[in-house]
Amino acid sequence: MSIVGVIGDCHIPYELDGYLEFCIDTFERYGVDTVVHIGDLIDNHSLSFHDSEPLLHSVTGEYNDARDHLRAWYEAFPHVTMTAGNHDRIPARQLNKLGMAPSIYMRPLKDIYEMPDGWNIVDDVVIDNVLYHHGETASGVNGFRKDAEQRMISTVSGHNHSNAGISATATCQELVWGLAVGCGVDRKHLAFAYGKHFARKPIIACGVVYNGEPVIEFMPMGRRLRRVK
Repeated sequence: MSIVGVIGDCHIPYELDGYLEFCIDTFERYGVDTVVHIGDLIDNHSLSFHDSEPLLHSVTGEYNDARDHLRAWYEAFPHVTMTAGNHDRIPARQLNKLGMAPSIYMRPLKDIYEMPDGWNIVDDVVIDNVLYHHGETASGVNGFRKDAEQRMISTVSGHNHSNAGISATATCQELVWGLAVGCGVDRKHLAFAYGKHFARKPIIACGVVYNGEPVIEFMPMGRRLRRVK
């Protein structure tokens, strides 16, 4: 059975300084042999349907910064299965909006960001009877639990930056759990200014599925949070 390390939403180039090292250290400690990125690897702030911050880079500048940041991630994790997130798909959605089929007018993201051969982008993936996907269907504070319950398969998701934890549901015959892996974003960056007044802030964390059992690890952020094991 695999030991799966799960990287949260990074939104590169606006990831939190130290999050990469935190993931590396956590995965080494658990002996991770399979790595999944849960999606929203790239932010694409300048291409978003929402208003962009005028002080941030243009499309080209953000793209160049993202490529620069990604090199360290590729070096640390040469083999990754990435479940595509809604932010990763922004360029394709913008082309669709213009009536241009992305399959015709857009190179694959793997080519655009010069990903290693060992990186594979999918919609979702099942490993040892656990489903990994980005999590657009797991909205709300209890979304990751309901997502697993409705699918009746243990499920790992990201997407909701302020969700991180484990929640299970059971019948007489079966137990399934949902694991929300948190994220790795720098909430103080201008790219996330929209959340400045939100009461619930991003939770910096990553996940591990250790021989079929879910684990959440919180990145120390000053006041240390208790680990769930």
